[in-house]
Amino acid sequence: DQKEDLGQEVSKKCPRETPNYFVSIPITDDQILDRIEDVQELIFTKEPDLLRALLPVQTMHLTILVAHLGTEEEVKKAVLALKQSKTKVEAILQGKDLNMTFHGIGQFNNQVIYVKMLEEDQKMLSKIAEAVEECFNEMKLDISGSKDFKPHLTFLKLSKAPRLKRRGFRKICSDLYKEYEDSYFGTEVFSQIDLCAMRKKKQESGYYYCECSINMCSSGMEENKEQ
Repeated sequence: DQKEDLGQEVSKKCPRETPNYFVSIPITDDQILDRIEDVQELIFTKEPDLLRALLPVQTMHLTILVAHLGTEEEVKKAVLALKQSKTKVEAILQGKDLNMTFHGIGQFNNQVIYVKMLEEDQKMLSKIAEAVEECFNEMKLDISGSKDFKPHLTFLKLSKAPRLKRRGFRKICSDLYKEYEDSYFGTEVFSQIDLCAMRKKKQESGYYYCECSINMCSSGMEENKEQ
């Protein structure tokens, strides 16, 4: 009974509009992913309990925004918003490649560990994020759950392993990854933006289910993929 009461309490507290979709830039560069796996392996060797808190490298991405899309209609609008953002993003890029360079490791509250992106590469990306947000706002979609855009590549999250927290594991010590704290991870050329579902079954590749992707290849090989 107590458990049921708790359940009801929680559902009263939680607003229903929790984000269920996100717009992201996938990170697929082998060097970056291999480096992240090296760090994860090192952390796991030193602290095997953290295995459940590691994020699979197949899911690596930079989040632009999160959205609550409650109906199929809203999902269609979001697909449209993403497609409309393509022209704006192309105008920002002006036919040039955008290199996203990853260097060093950062953390939020010692509970989320991520690979940092060079600041000079972030400026252009922030403009792109703004353009995408504008298109979603024009469609009157709920992106209120989005935080300020700070590109970071999360590879370890304590919240993924709630049991650890219950056992008093509240902080991830930086000693676990200090060998890589100032390492170069690699450079990804920006080429794609995805609209992904948080709760739908992941693809065979291990990446999230995509409602829509827009390709941003500067070489003119542009093609919209849609499922």
